Amino acid sequence: MRNMANLGKSFEEEVKLANAAYLERGIALVQKISTPWVVIRRGKQIVSAFPEGKSTLDFRGTVEGGLSISFDCKESEDERGLPLKHIQPHQIEYMRQAIKVREESFILCYMKKFDKRYKIDGQTVLYLWDLWQANKGKKGYNYIPVEAMTEIRNRNGIVLDYLEMG
Repeated sequence: MRNMANLGKSFEEEVKLANAAYLERGIALVQKISTPWVVIRRGKQIVSAFPEGKSTLDFRGTVEGGLSISFDCKESEDERGLPLKHIQPHQIEYMRQAIKVREESFILCYMKKFDKRYKIDGQTVLYLWDLWQANKGKKGYNYIPVEAMTEIRNRNGIVLDYLEMG
């Protein structure tokens, strides 16, 4: 069984490299948001730890000019696309609220089978999530197809230039 906690670690490292390049060039300030943990101790010994609550998306920041962004990184081994079960309901709810206040919210997806990286617009994520929820149990509604994603390329010396989609 694979360790799900480290799934996507190298992809996330690429995102962090892109974020460092954006900061260095004055393009954006984007940071990984840590999930707060509650640690239970018995004296000095840690006996248990668990997430304090549901987090937002993994990354949040501001692009030059004041645009707020939020996104999460996902990986998929399914050649059809990103299984919607990889997105948590609290992440969907956060995306809904973010988009409502005009924050750009999206998913970055690494398609392992093709070794390609994609950006999935938040509106697309929400539309396909809602379609999946309305059609539970029906074949073909449980993933975001690759055709609904936009490939991300390395540009201008920035690894994984997810902000430049033109």
